[in-house]
Amino acid sequence: MHATQRFRILPIVVAVLSAAALGCPAAHTGEAGGNGPAVPATTPAPAGPDETALYQGFTPDHEWRAVLARIGRWKLTLAEEWRPAPEGGPSWAPFDVLVAEQSGDAVRVVADRDDMTYAVWVPLEDLAWVPVETVTFGNAAGDTPSADGPSVRLAGGAPIEVLERQNGWTHVRAQSAAFRAEGWVADALVSRIYRKTDLPVAGETTGIEPAAGLDVRDSPDGRVLATLSPDGTARMRVRALGEAQNGWREILYPTVQARVRGWVRADGLAPASAEHPEGPSHSVSTFQVRGDFRWMQISIGMEVWTAPDGVVFAVASRGTKILVVPDRLPLGMGVTVRTIFGDVSGWIPCEPVPEGMRVPLVDVCATLLEETWTRPTPPPDGIIPPP
Repeated sequence: MHATQRFRILPIVVAVLSAAALGCPAAHTGEAGGNGPAVPATTPAPAGPDETALYQGFTPDHEWRAVLARIGRWKLTLAEEWRPAPEGGPSWAPFDVLVAEQSGDAVRVVADRDDMTYAVWVPLEDLAWVPVETVTFGNAAGDTPSADGPSVRLAGGAPIEVLERQNGWTHVRAQSAAFRAEGWVADALVSRIYRKTDLPVAGETTGIEPAAGLDVRDSPDGRVLATLSPDGTARMRVRALGEAQNGWREILYPTVQARVRGWVRADGLAPASAEHPEGPSHSVSTFQVRGDFRWMQISIGMEVWTAPDGVVFAVASRGTKILVVPDRLPLGMGVTVRTIFGDVSGWIPCEPVPEGMRVPLVDVCATLLEETWTRPTPPPDGIIPPP
């Protein structure tokens, strides 16, 4: 492959990005309060651009990630002007992305769907605040309680809201359909880019269903740590950590992203119904359909370029990707890739197979299919699967 036909990211040598460069609070340089360990003096951060994230997608080798909090301005290359947010389009945020590179207040992120990865630049401020690694909420600034007892613990990447900052500590709120909780964490552990860390859930059994709005406390009649299913929409399952005592029972809500442990009113618990799933679910789709178009399938690993002399911004991954075909160009074909930011025009270095030629479904070239499809009525969750 020609040298210009290889994915490149402008090399930047960044030994350790400062908290200011990441758009996070000032770093804490002292010991943690309470009975917790010392916290890092600077926010951990990627050491440089990840040149393989676009091709490999979400794997353990690509641990630096972010959560896209909103669909705002974006661009395919750092040199071009910002493109506006799509008008009237659905909001897919929050949306997990890989961090491929950072330049000032712009971040190149890689989004992944089931058959394609694509990279775009977005403003740093459009990424959610998250813990950079596993944290346990403290009751006040300087307090980091043990995670072995009643507590709220979040893995790196769980979206949070920054409420206030005080003497090197940040007051945050975590809120979702599953639970709502507030607490304090060290400034250095709050940023917009994080290292992937899942909480262990192997062997955890959850056979009890809590009532909506049930408060979890640090002791019977004690301080409220969290509220389960605060808006009543999440069907949850928790684990009992013993029998009821004087009308109270200790429980654990374990997921890969959060662990809430504490005491609840025993009358707010019931055996889980078999018809309810184990915990809340979250699905994200990037597929959008408008009007009629022509289908095309491309082989795994095929690159999509911004132009014949441009750069690669998308790669077919774990299957063939269906693209819209508007026109043909010399020694290649113009295509449109559907992303969470809208339709993106691109180019693939491949001519369509001549009409009437019999070829395998997955081939080094594209197989053109004539087809018309009318957009169906959206289901209640607003997600329309591909046909």
